[in-house]
Amino acid sequence: MSRNIFIAGTGTDVGKTIVAAIITQKLEADYWKPIQAGNLYDTDTMTVQRLVSNAISSFHHETYRLQVPASPHDAASQEEIRIDEDVIKPPQTDQALIIEGAGGLMVP
Repeated sequence: MSRNIFIAGTGTDVGKTIVAAIITQKLEADYWKPIQAGNLYDTDTMTVQRLVSNAISSFHHETYRLQVPASPHDAASQEEIRIDEDVIKPPQTDQALIIEGAGGLMVP
């Protein structure tokens, strides 16, 4: 059974993605960011994939990809998308799974 490690921070741009990449590399874990809001041409998943050099880690697709660079609930509202928590399921993996949260701890 794999273990999940959730990476959270106090806000946006505090280093969650870099920390997630370091832990993913060190543990040869898989990486998943359930919701990406903003910058769909250079996502956090793409950044982690560039930074991790081991051949074992897998990088799982986001469940939701929102164009508006805002907290997921705000971006989804602006894009008229309903985020269904029942749809957000961690990917199956035998590796440890690094899960990167969006925004800060107080983001719904």
